[in-house]
Amino acid sequence: MRTKIVVFVAVVAAALAAAAPAFAHEEINPKQFPTGTPTFFTLTAANEQKVDLIKVTLTAPKGVDFGATTRSPQGWTANASDTVITWTGGAVKPDQFENWGYEIDSADQPGTLTYKVTLGYADGKSDDVNVNVTAVAAGTATTVAGNGGAAVTTAPGATTATTAAAKSGAGSSARSRANIALVLGIIAIVASLIALGLAASRRRAAMPAAGGQKQDW
Repeated sequence: MRTKIVVFVAVVAAALAAAAPAFAHEEINPKQFPTGTPTFFTLTAANEQKVDLIKVTLTAPKGVDFGATTRSPQGWTANASDTVITWTGGAVKPDQFENWGYEIDSADQPGTLTYKVTLGYADGKSDDVNVNVTAVAAGTATTVAGNGGAAVTTAPGATTATTAAAKSGAGSSARSRANIALVLGIIAIVASLIALGLAASRRRAAMPAAGGQKQDW
């Protein structure tokens, strides 16, 4: 019986792991910005490998070139063109993250822009991740992370920036969803174990006592 319970728990755990949503650990903020406005962005990337992250390459969406300025963490150097920025010279240790900055002069049309992020590691391997941001028409009401879901109107000429509160709100929301999923998974496992235990108890109660006569059902 114990073997069956162990196998069942393993199956449930595997199913929960497969069903859990995948959260990308690379993001670009702000996630929404107005068209026709120079905008500064922050790229955040986490190192989930066992070796140092030593190279970050960012490729611009077609038709939206990079601006003239970049921001590099201490020890890193940026080599930038209109369409590609490559940061090298530094290192992000395993299980840590870092921020890099860049700008665009503007996006002419509203829509989704996909940036390609290539992470290069000390062992020669690399990972490609696509990160989306959204350009919205200036003067359009948009939802800003960390603003309680309220609509914010982007006015022409307004400066776009991601505040610490917005980042904190977005991060708290993601953590809350992950915690809720974990709690629900634990509850499901506990409920399943209780059900198995009750079923086993009923079967034992239904069995005739040792040395006794078989009941006539």
